[in-house]
Amino acid sequence: MEIKDVIDGVKEIKEEQSDPEVAHLLEDNLYEQVLTEIAFGNCSDPKTFAKEALKTQNIPFRHWYA
Repeated sequence: MEIKDVIDGVKEIKEEQSDPEVAHLLEDNLYEQVLTEIAFGNCSDPKTFAKEALKTQNIPFRHWYA
């Protein structure tokens, strides 16, 4: 995973914000991918990856939990 993948993931979530279920699923998947990369030492810059991923918190959509 490259930082571009994280940035693209955030953009995809923004594009899907009108469908909160899809946006939330994409956000969960992005967070899992970033955390996995960090946990297994495959991330060149963990702090930057995390900061980019957390930008989803600024995208307005309802978070649904079942």
